[in-house]
Amino acid sequence: MDGEKLRCHSDNRPQPHQVEPAGPSFIHHAAPPTTLAGYGTSNMIKRFQKLETDEERIKEGRQIYDTFIMKELLSQSHTYPKSAVEYVQEALTAAQKTRKLDADIFEPYINEICNSLRGHIFDKFIDSEKYTRFCQWKNLELNINLTMNDFSVHRIIGRGGFGEVYGCRKADTGKMYAMKCLDKKRIKMKGGETLALNERIMLSLVSTGEGSPFIVCMTYAFQTPEKLCFILDLMNGGDLHYHLSQHGVFTEKEVRFYAAEVILGLEHMHSRYVVYRDLKPANILLDENGHVRISDLGLACDFSKKKPIASVGTHGYMAPEVLQKGTPYDSSADWFSFGCMLYKLLKGHSPFRQHKTKDKHEIDRMTMTMNVDLPESMSIEMKTLLEGLLRRDVDDRLGCRGRGAQEVKEHPFFKGLDWVQVYLQKYSPPLIPPKGEVNAADAFDIGSFDEEDTKGIKLTEADQDLYKNFPLVVSERWQHEVAETVFEAINVDTDKLEMKRKQKPKGDEVDLAGPTDCIVEGEVLKLGGPFNQSWSKKHLKLYPNRLEFYQKARDGSVPKGKAVELYSMLDIKEVVPEFQKYQKMENCIVLNLKTDKIIITSPDKVLINQWKDEIIQGFNLSTQIVATMNKKASKLYGSDLPGSPSSESLRNPLEHRNRLRLVATCLSSPCLQG
Repeated sequence: MDGEKLRCHSDNRPQPHQVEPAGPSFIHHAAPPTTLAGYGTSNMIKRFQKLETDEERIKEGRQIYDTFIMKELLSQSHTYPKSAVEYVQEALTAAQKTRKLDADIFEPYINEICNSLRGHIFDKFIDSEKYTRFCQWKNLELNINLTMNDFSVHRIIGRGGFGEVYGCRKADTGKMYAMKCLDKKRIKMKGGETLALNERIMLSLVSTGEGSPFIVCMTYAFQTPEKLCFILDLMNGGDLHYHLSQHGVFTEKEVRFYAAEVILGLEHMHSRYVVYRDLKPANILLDENGHVRISDLGLACDFSKKKPIASVGTHGYMAPEVLQKGTPYDSSADWFSFGCMLYKLLKGHSPFRQHKTKDKHEIDRMTMTMNVDLPESMSIEMKTLLEGLLRRDVDDRLGCRGRGAQEVKEHPFFKGLDWVQVYLQKYSPPLIPPKGEVNAADAFDIGSFDEEDTKGIKLTEADQDLYKNFPLVVSERWQHEVAETVFEAINVDTDKLEMKRKQKPKGDEVDLAGPTDCIVEGEVLKLGGPFNQSWSKKHLKLYPNRLEFYQKARDGSVPKGKAVELYSMLDIKEVVPEFQKYQKMENCIVLNLKTDKIIITSPDKVLINQWKDEIIQGFNLSTQIVATMNKKASKLYGSDLPGSPSSESLRNPLEHRNRLRLVATCLSSPCLQG
């Protein structure tokens, strides 16, 4: 009956191959390895799509076809549509002549493979240990509660109206991010609560699901009593405004590269019904390789239910309909700003900011009335693109005639551009930021806020209540972070732990003194030094009756013949069941001895949980075995056995550990094994 309940509810379970990036790593194991749905095929197609050259794709594509598709065709087990087979065959045949092969030739198979995984393979998967592991990862994700202690914060890289942006590293995975911290008092002082919460909503809209490599997306949001914190993609290559000042104006070829990537970023936003409203070179950030992303969604707006009418943005880039107060608009505003931005990259100034005027009213007037004069030096394709984007009449503007970004992508200026390759970031950037340099203003130039400004501001309970729903973990992005860093290593370690657990002898068969009965081993941090002030890396081996700590060499190896710190399970008075906090580390395992304590931890939350479980199990098992020994000794030598522990002494086994060791020695002799 229970099995039937489990089966009938399986359709409501999360489909990890469909919605969770971590899912395919597990579910493909449930499919036969030599089939298209198998884990090997999935990995090969992923590798194929990331290959740089046509020659590499031709070679790998042929191998995928021969190994999986042709093999299934010959065995008559190929259940996929004939059209999918023909599409791949034609592409591979043509590639033999043209020596060109697109990265998407296996696309017809992707959905078909997903469909096949939904059936009996998924049923098999939910009955497997891999589904349990997947749920363990989900449980970890759903219980994330971030604080500042989860990050090491580096230098300041920017400052805005409400706070600063810092570089940071996430402690458990080592991934680098940008941390945008908004000061709650400064927000209150400026009445910016709605803006701060809106930015969190907009970042969530563009970051969830299938994200965009051309938008600075958010992975986490959390708060402290004083700050609102966004954890964002780190872009350490500077912004286009900075590089415009350093590099000078860009050529049309260079502008085409940046324009193409920004178009895909805008297309992603508009598909989520988000209008950006602040497109300008200063908000286009470069990564370390020179690819760009749109940043800072503070002024972005959701137009899915109601079109905005507010006049917001940067003067010189705002569309006429935005300047006309009370006029509803949508994504049309971004295409006008896009034209202004391209003009600035080519000419060094906004098309409506002549002679470096700073008069905002004059700039707005020119935006509403002036026809932009494009120089003869521009190509006809560049001219027609800018003319189309800078039309004051929304219905006549490029990108606003019903097909959105597709209209812009089809313009002759982008002729010959492979948009799949643009999305995959395969085109070489025109400018690669210098390695090892911070491509931004100096920290001294960025400056800091005057604390006196907010000295009189008090945060009330009502103020804090505004942000009660602020914390967020973007599921897909957390899983990608883990997959890129510790996922494989932790799964391998956990597989070893499970294998050890399965092989563990039970009950009286446990050999306490066995030289090869190590339950688990691995790297931990152990608190030591004067006054327990410093953490040191140790290699820990856990046995049923003891813990052994080995010093690690600089290369990560465990030197042989070195002294070992050994603690018998009988030396341990208690294993504290809950994690404790010591020396800025949250998840510490504490083992209380008679006059001292052992404190260990690991930055890896999954691994330290596993260590805690194993140590507690080992301690409990040792206690049970000691109790069993006492019973055997009583039977053999009588209840008044000299030195046998009383019920009182069992409550404090440390006082009688020497007696217990003597009993253990007696019980291990051959005459007692029966």
